[in-house]
Amino acid sequence: MASPPFRVPAAHFVASLSWLLVAAGMLVWLAPRLALGRVFDPPVLALVHVVMLGVVASAIFGALNQFVPGALGVPLRSVRVAMAGFWLLQAGVVLLVAGLWLWRGVLQGLGWLLVFGAVSAVSYNTLRARRHSIHGKLVGLYLSVSHSALGVAMGVAVARIGDTVGWWQVDRVSLLAAHALLGALGFGTLSAIGVASRMLPTFLLGPGDDRRWLHAQLAVTVVGLLTVVTGAFLGYTPAMRLGGGTLVAGGCLTVGLGVRWFRRRHRALDPALWHVVAAFVAQALATVEGTRLLVGALNDFTQWAVLLVLLVIGWHVTLVIGVMSKILTHLSYNNLAPVMPGFAALGSPDRLLRRDWQGASAALLTLGWCGAATAIARHAPGAARVAALLWSCGATLTVANYVRMLVRGRDSVTRAPV
Repeated sequence: MASPPFRVPAAHFVASLSWLLVAAGMLVWLAPRLALGRVFDPPVLALVHVVMLGVVASAIFGALNQFVPGALGVPLRSVRVAMAGFWLLQAGVVLLVAGLWLWRGVLQGLGWLLVFGAVSAVSYNTLRARRHSIHGKLVGLYLSVSHSALGVAMGVAVARIGDTVGWWQVDRVSLLAAHALLGALGFGTLSAIGVASRMLPTFLLGPGDDRRWLHAQLAVTVVGLLTVVTGAFLGYTPAMRLGGGTLVAGGCLTVGLGVRWFRRRHRALDPALWHVVAAFVAQALATVEGTRLLVGALNDFTQWAVLLVLLVIGWHVTLVIGVMSKILTHLSYNNLAPVMPGFAALGSPDRLLRRDWQGASAALLTLGWCGAATAIARHAPGAARVAALLWSCGATLTVANYVRMLVRGRDSVTRAPV
C-alpha cells in the first residue's frame, strides 16, 4: 500500500521535537511548583498541554499517518487534509497554551476549536482502518476509542472553560482530574498500545497472539474512564473512586502487555528499545501511585503531581522518543538517502543516530522523571528542579541527535556514528 509523502509524518515529528524543547525549558522552571502540589497553576496546566498535545499528539498523529497506510493497508483519503490537520494542531496548541498561561477562556476555547479540527482531520484519514483493514481491525478499534476519548476530554474542557468565564458552575477539580485521565489514559495510552501492539513485536522479533489481553485492556480502560467522567459531572466521589480502581486494573493490563512483548523478544535491546522499557517502568510506577491515591485522599494534590509526572513525562514522552527514533530514522533514510550523500554513505537507517547519545538520553530522561517524582513526593522544590534539569538535558540531547543526523546527512563523506 502506498505510503503518504514523507513531508506528512516528518512535519509532525519535527513539531513534536520542537515542542519537546519547549517542555524542557518549562519543566525546569515549573518543577518546584509541582513539588509544592500546585498542579492546577495556569503555567503548570500550560506545560501539561505542551507535552500531551505538542509533543505526544504531534508524534501520534504523525505515526498514524504513516502507520495506517503502511501497516494496516488503508490509504489516507487526502494528503491535503493531513497537512491541514497538522497546521490546525500546531496553531491550536499555541492558542491553547497561551490561553492557559494567561488564563483567558476565549483563547482556550479557540485553541480547543482548532485542536478539534486537527483531530477531525486525522479521524477522516485514519479511523476507517477499523472497517477496511483486513488484519488490523483491533488496532483500528483502539484508534477509534482513543480519538473518542480525546473528543470527550475536549468536551470536559469546554465545561471547565464555561465555569471559568462564568457561564455555569461545575466541580472544577473533579472535571480537571477527569480531563487529565481522559487525555493521558484514554487518548495517549490507548493510541500507544493500539499502535505498539503491531510495532513492538515487529521491533523485538517476538510475534504472538495478544488479542485477549488487548480486548481486556481496552474494555477495562473504557469502563474506568466512563465511570470517572460520570462521577466528575455528578460530583459523586464514590463513582470516581470506583472508576479510578478500574483504571488501575487497566494499568496493570498495560504493564502486562509490555512484559509479554519483551519476554517474547528475539532481538537484543538497542537504545531506542531501552527508552520503551523505561516508559513501561514509568507506567508500572504510575499504576502503583494511582493505587495510593485511591486509598488516600482524592484531593491530595501532591500525589496528583507525582501521578502527572509518571504518566505524562515518564510514560508518554519516553515511549514517544523511543518509538520515534525507530520510525523517523527509517523514513529519513528511505526518503533522503537518494538526495543526501551522507545518508547513503552510512548504508543503514540504524546508523543515522549516535547510539551513545541515545543511551545517555535514555539514562538522563529516566533519572529525570524518577528524581522529579521522588522530589515532588517529598515536597523538595530544589531537588525537583535538579531532576527536571537532568530530564531537560536528556530531551535536549535527543533533539541534538536528530540535528546532527541532518547536518551529517548533507556531508559527502560521513563517518559511521558511535
